[in-house]
Amino acid sequence: MENSSLTQLGNEILSTARNELYLSMRYLDVALAGLTYEISPLVSSSATDGEKLYFQPRYLLSSFEENPILINRAYFHNLLHCIFSHLYLPGKDKSGLWDLCCDICVEFILDSLPYPCIRKMQSPIRERTYQYLEDKVTLYTPGRLYHILEDSVFYKENGLLMEQDFHIDTHEYWPKKGSSDNREQQQKNKSKWQEISDKTKTNMETFERRAGTNAGTLLQSLRINKPDEYRYDYFLRRFAAWREEMQINDEEFDLSYYTLGIDLYRNIPLLEPLEYKEEKKIQELVIAVDTSGSCQGKPIRRFLSETYAILKNSKRFFRHIRIHLLQFDTIIQDDICITDMAKLASMADSFTVKGFGGTDYRCVFRYISEQQKKGTLSRLQGLMILTDGYGTYPEHPPDYPTAFLLADFLKEDSPSRILPSYEHVPSWAIRLRIEESLADE
Repeated sequence: MENSSLTQLGNEILSTARNELYLSMRYLDVALAGLTYEISPLVSSSATDGEKLYFQPRYLLSSFEENPILINRAYFHNLLHCIFSHLYLPGKDKSGLWDLCCDICVEFILDSLPYPCIRKMQSPIRERTYQYLEDKVTLYTPGRLYHILEDSVFYKENGLLMEQDFHIDTHEYWPKKGSSDNREQQQKNKSKWQEISDKTKTNMETFERRAGTNAGTLLQSLRINKPDEYRYDYFLRRFAAWREEMQINDEEFDLSYYTLGIDLYRNIPLLEPLEYKEEKKIQELVIAVDTSGSCQGKPIRRFLSETYAILKNSKRFFRHIRIHLLQFDTIIQDDICITDMAKLASMADSFTVKGFGGTDYRCVFRYISEQQKKGTLSRLQGLMILTDGYGTYPEHPPDYPTAFLLADFLKEDSPSRILPSYEHVPSWAIRLRIEESLADE
């Protein structure tokens, strides 16, 4: 078959696949428009770089002859990698296992959807894999699966079969870790797919309210898996307060009049520079860490390390700062007052968990109220609580900003298999998910 005829036939097959996906899942309209497809002999099966979807012509034809659903699934498989920004995640040392975890995540979603255009029987190794993971994780993400499979006997015994079954595409066009090639284009693609992911989630929620989507796993994954490296930094800005700090205000200082006075009258400027400038910075902050149940010290230390890095680099603190680092379960287990960034850095390296009881957030608010009455917390700008969201909340909001940082990785080893409780967080509080990468990078 001539190349032109092969290309034309391949394009027709892929157009059909895209149309079938759209007709079954109208909420994918924006995502399906995010990739153009191309027939390429340079790939072994299918692949994507975030801009195009590539199919090897012989693979495309043989798969279509065997079962057209295989093409639909391969198309959707690559599309889900983009929607969840798997291409732009930092990855792990064992790249083969990391690629497998990304593939398992999207294949699990495909297998959970009820649409005939992507349904196929599960292989024995796929069924065993899902059964093995069933009591260890509820919502699949690459980081969680990597953590579970890395040293598992199951992966050591079945890794080859798992790779043969779950590897639908190749990841050779994904951005290489540490590579600076086309960095600007990669960032554009990443931003594009984050926006597409948001729109897809909104579309699904709209369809769900109107007629039901029957796509609970995909929608739940879209709600939880939203990588955004700027969210935590933005959150800290929410806890800032206006205060005057002695420094020259360059924005209001007119240098022309100042220099004119020096020239005319030597040492007598016409306008003195303003010595005071209002700046939005954090002065006093409480960080409360939920140390109930099976919370582990390692992810908490990573969270503190990330907090230190953001505050150190962003220059959002005054020269004189105070951070109260609390540990709590049903009572306050510890209160460490930090007045310099070096101490916060050392805490990130040597944090010891105290607690392991139940979870009662009210004890944190009571403790803060007591400290405010004593004058210990006279300039409190906000409270942020690192937790999984399960516990007893106060009935009424406090008079300072409060954020619940919902960290699913805190109880990853817990047999209870519960996800962060987003719906239980009061409406008056800020709700922010802390990414799993803080726990296991």
